[in-house]
Amino acid sequence: MIRITLFIALLLGAVSTVKTQAIVPDALLCAEKQRLEGRLRFRVNPSIYHGYDIHYHRYFFRVNPKRNGYLKANVYSEFTVLKDADSIGFDMKSFLLADSVRYHGLPIRFTRIGDIIYVHKPGRWQAGTRDSLTIYYQGNPALFGGTGYYVYDFHATGPSVHTLSQPYGAYYWWPCKQTLTDKIDSLDMVVSTHPDFRVAGNGLLKAETGVNDTVKLFHWKHRYPIATYLVAMAITNYEQFSQFATFHNRPDSLLVLNYVFPQSKADFEKDAAPILPMLRLFDSLFGEYPFMKEKYGHAQFAWGGGMEHQTMSFMVNFSFDLMAHELAHMWFGDKVTCASWKDLWLNEGFATYLTALGYKYLKSKDEWLDVMRGIRDDVTGVDDGSIFPKDTVQVNRLFNGRLTYNKAAFVLHMLRVKVGDTTFYAACRKYLGGQRAYGFATTSDLKTLMEQESGMNLDTFFQRWYMGEGFPYVNINWVQKGTKMQVSVKQKPSNPSVPFFQLALPILFKGKSKDSLITFYPSALEQTFVFQLPFAADTAAFDPEVTVLTKAAIGGMNQDNALPNWVVINGNPVTGRFLELTTLNMKVEKLEIFDLNGKKCLETGADFLHVPGKSIKFDVGTLAPGMYMTKIIGNEQQTTLTFIKP
Repeated sequence: MIRITLFIALLLGAVSTVKTQAIVPDALLCAEKQRLEGRLRFRVNPSIYHGYDIHYHRYFFRVNPKRNGYLKANVYSEFTVLKDADSIGFDMKSFLLADSVRYHGLPIRFTRIGDIIYVHKPGRWQAGTRDSLTIYYQGNPALFGGTGYYVYDFHATGPSVHTLSQPYGAYYWWPCKQTLTDKIDSLDMVVSTHPDFRVAGNGLLKAETGVNDTVKLFHWKHRYPIATYLVAMAITNYEQFSQFATFHNRPDSLLVLNYVFPQSKADFEKDAAPILPMLRLFDSLFGEYPFMKEKYGHAQFAWGGGMEHQTMSFMVNFSFDLMAHELAHMWFGDKVTCASWKDLWLNEGFATYLTALGYKYLKSKDEWLDVMRGIRDDVTGVDDGSIFPKDTVQVNRLFNGRLTYNKAAFVLHMLRVKVGDTTFYAACRKYLGGQRAYGFATTSDLKTLMEQESGMNLDTFFQRWYMGEGFPYVNINWVQKGTKMQVSVKQKPSNPSVPFFQLALPILFKGKSKDSLITFYPSALEQTFVFQLPFAADTAAFDPEVTVLTKAAIGGMNQDNALPNWVVINGNPVTGRFLELTTLNMKVEKLEIFDLNGKKCLETGADFLHVPGKSIKFDVGTLAPGMYMTKIIGNEQQTTLTFIKP
């Protein structure tokens, strides 16, 4: 999911079983579970709550957007009871009125405790029994908050109703088993609405039946396993258009069904073109589109961003980035779903990285590198933060764009570089297959597969980049004389949770007609490398292919070509109070310091005096952390250098 405005808040309805991972502290998992259980009023015996395996749902929803989205519904559920129990529980918000529960056509007793509806069977359920029941209920979820789980809205030509249940919102509009441990094996959804409207849903549209002048039925059929939060519907005066995706060396094609507002159709038909090469790209890299027997599609809605509802993403627009992100979720998030919300990065990090890969393979190299620089700049804009969320109760932290999306994406990028393309994509395809296909997966699963495919031990990589906070500041200085090159590297982790980041630091040295890309592997916070470079370098560029998550500064000189007015910053990043400059013959008359927006922050006063050949210390202690430019004026010229204040 990608959202322009993060509007979801904590409204929990169930707790997923947490699988312990070697890289996650057991104490933290226990504390998380205790907090959630306190909020959800867990019963002592879980067999009378979610003590069943859900197989099938048949929904009947009566919704008319002309009448404020009021919902009258029933949900038929088939399940297998896992343990002997006198009752089983479904999550359903208390503001929804339960009219009745019917068991094999007859009324059956039920009770309500908070946001759980318990259905009681005379004589108890026996473990292993496959059974079914239907819950009848009604209400208007749009009137009871939920921050977007069930929305009654308007666009330019009509009213609309749409749902968006991630992460904790399904029980706002239907009785469910809200969990990340059990997928619904299949479903049918029948929606009754006014004939002026069209209904978007999961799977294939099997029937669109006019009943009379005021009622029309839409029947959506989905025959793939689906997580509870991915069940969805949207209703408005949609117009539709279709596309068909074809795939390399395969005769089959895939329907791409688009439901859009009437006023948007002309523009969206043009904007939708990139979805076809995106489908072919992701299909070739990560395996066959997961819902090939049904469809892919988009349904426009009026909220910011998008949501990857299985087989039909809800979209505010058809931008390249948004289409790529939500399509990527069909593999990462829908086919294989995070096994707990602490593993959400497996959904969102992959979707963000696949969006970037769309630029790599479908656009220019410059655009691809710009995207990766943008992701890196966002991550390194704040010194702290880990991908691993210490508290999944805080939904704003759970869906943190800098960490769960961008940092996760760049760490996947570094993992691909570390293990190599062939290994990375092979491990991803295995992650999406086998026992995890159409099921759930953990961070430990991904780590294990990457290790098996690569033969590498990735404990340190995941400990530093997944569990650890922050990133490294790196200062690189180079000096060449003749063919002897000396490169000094200093690293300062941005957060004390990581004492040292193991990095591969690529530097491109350029001379008049030659260049050489050399990768350095520091093993300490400060290290100097000496080697022979068979040509005279005049410039050096750090990480030209954007592969390292760091904030780096690089400077240096070829002593054989040193200019008489040469000036350099000593120690960059500037970790102390003073910015120190060293010059050769230049007499500095004035220093000015600007932020990256061009705003002047500091300058030397009228009493400033510099002696050529002497170093300069300039007090920058009042500057906030960030990147700055210092303009050095003297000898009838000026030089601009960049430095980092961590």
